[in-house]
Amino acid sequence: MSSVQLAAYDDGMIWSFGSMGFILVCAVLVIWPTIAVWRAKTVMSRESDYKSIAEKAVTAQQDMERELVEVRLQLNDMSDRVKTVERVLKDV
Repeated sequence: MSSVQLAAYDDGMIWSFGSMGFILVCAVLVIWPTIAVWRAKTVMSRESDYKSIAEKAVTAQQDMERELVEVRLQLNDMSDRVKTVERVLKDV
């Protein structure tokens, strides 16, 4: 091959690799933000799920606390009744 042919061959290779590099850089510039947005949406969805679970847990805890207060009141009432029955039995 002559030097002119080699120079043309080298220019073609430079353009080929340069074009591939440019396409690769453009693809990375498009794909990278897209992946970042997708990842952010996934994290937001997960956080939303955790928030919903936490809200349900708080509601369940509040319901349980109300029921515990009711049970405590009923237990105090039963205790008073038992004491009354004991007094009556002692008097008899």
